[in-house]
Amino acid sequence: MKEFKVIRFLDKFRGLYEKVGVDYDIFRIILQAKLTMDGRRKATVFNNESKKKNRESNEFYKALILYAFIGLFFGLMLIFKMNLMYQMAAYFSAIMFMILTIFISDFSYVILDVRDKNILATKGVSSKTINAAKITHICIYIIYLTLALAGISLIISFKQGIGYFLIFLIEIILIDIFMIIITALSYLLVLKIFDGEKLKDMINFVQIGLSIFMVVIYQIIPRIFQFIDVGNITYTEKIWHILIPPIWFAAPLSMVAGEGITTYKIIMTVLAVLIPIIALLAYLKLTPTFEKYLQKLNNNNEKSNEKSKTLLRIGKIICKDKVERAFYNLSLGIINSEREFKLKVYPNMALGIIFPFIFMTIGLQGEGISDIRNSLINSKFYLSIYSFALMIPNILIMLRYSERYNGAWIYEVAPIKKISSIYKGVIKGALFKLIIPPYIIISIIFIAIFSPSVIKHIIVAFLDLILITMVDFSVNSKVYPFSKKFEGTNNTGDSIVSFMISFMFILIGIGIHFATSFFSIGIYIYGAILLVLDILLWKVSFNISKKKLRE
Repeated sequence: MKEFKVIRFLDKFRGLYEKVGVDYDIFRIILQAKLTMDGRRKATVFNNESKKKNRESNEFYKALILYAFIGLFFGLMLIFKMNLMYQMAAYFSAIMFMILTIFISDFSYVILDVRDKNILATKGVSSKTINAAKITHICIYIIYLTLALAGISLIISFKQGIGYFLIFLIEIILIDIFMIIITALSYLLVLKIFDGEKLKDMINFVQIGLSIFMVVIYQIIPRIFQFIDVGNITYTEKIWHILIPPIWFAAPLSMVAGEGITTYKIIMTVLAVLIPIIALLAYLKLTPTFEKYLQKLNNNNEKSNEKSKTLLRIGKIICKDKVERAFYNLSLGIINSEREFKLKVYPNMALGIIFPFIFMTIGLQGEGISDIRNSLINSKFYLSIYSFALMIPNILIMLRYSERYNGAWIYEVAPIKKISSIYKGVIKGALFKLIIPPYIIISIIFIAIFSPSVIKHIIVAFLDLILITMVDFSVNSKVYPFSKKFEGTNNTGDSIVSFMISFMFILIGIGIHFATSFFSIGIYIYGAILLVLDILLWKVSFNISKKKLRE
């Protein structure tokens, strides 16, 4: 295994580890193995990138370079002179969003991993050594991640003075602690209540929920401030600001920079220090309970639910061909049961759901809720529902993958006369499981916001969504569904092309929809054209020969 510089640095503290009862030689080997696996594990940001032939390529360091690039933009936020409460609240909300989402998407396996104890503890390795390796691993990851995201910002903060820099540094450390503990305590709550596969599903939803929460917070932060004019931004204190964590961390920096000391800022400063520490103490106290509940991850009780039964009944109606229905059912089964698939697809689904509402809020005017709703009703902001289609490329690409990809031999030995039946069944399964349900939820909310008159626009947008799905499917290289391993497949070109096509069709769709909405019959003509195109594409897109299939 590779000799890591960070481990050589830790060698200087060997005596400290040994004093607390850690077998340092074993600890070193465990940590070396963990860091080696980090380098091989593909980060979420590189999900669609092919695995390089060079085995020495370190995926973790590649991800850090991208995070450092993002950190550069975060640092640029601090260059402009403006009200520090506004500036730093926006900055900390961005940093918290990035740290939390990166941690839960790419590093949850460290918190949830039970293999260490299952394998090493049975070989005589002490729990102190195992836990020391786990904690040190987390600390190394977070230090690297924080330096990548906030390193440039820390350098820029020197312009405010050494005191400002030190407080900024301490706050970044507290934010790291806070984000880790929030993730761990959320998992503890889920682990306490649920077992087996249900537990694993709930962990996925917790990950998605946390991501959505932080995205929403990031959108809320700029809207809680009042703009006096273009050149001046002012901050007006409200008691409910005490509930917004990014503002806690902005308060002490605002006071140090000379923007005034107030009771609210003092309270928020205290919260910025106390809440992460209290959360850490609570986690340390609950660690034995957490370790016990982690064993539930070994349970693999899979049970059918009513939603699955409903979708199976729908399959009998929409899939007349038996082979098509079989692959429709197969797609539902894999989507329902495979955690890896859910972790790749569901976060993108969550973003697809909230994007229409984020874009809807751009340019909103009005003082109260009634004024805002009236401005929405009289606007074309319902067209933001088209942004939901941005999730389609990810779904179509991920339909190639499965944890059980070795079962793909069935495609060659099964008596399947038409390959089109395979793809029709899988695409229908994806539509009814992954695309239509969230679209219905968005539609119901849009109807409540814009009034029932928007229904015809929602239907037309859905027809355009189907068109985008079929076009994306047609241009992508053809691979048997669920026949590829999640890592190691080259799909970068497909991902870029698919996204660009989706984006282009979304813009074209919005443009045509916007233009036709000014004519009473225009939207109906546009809808009819889309329906015809959908039917034609459905008939021709699945004419696939085995020669077109890519290994």
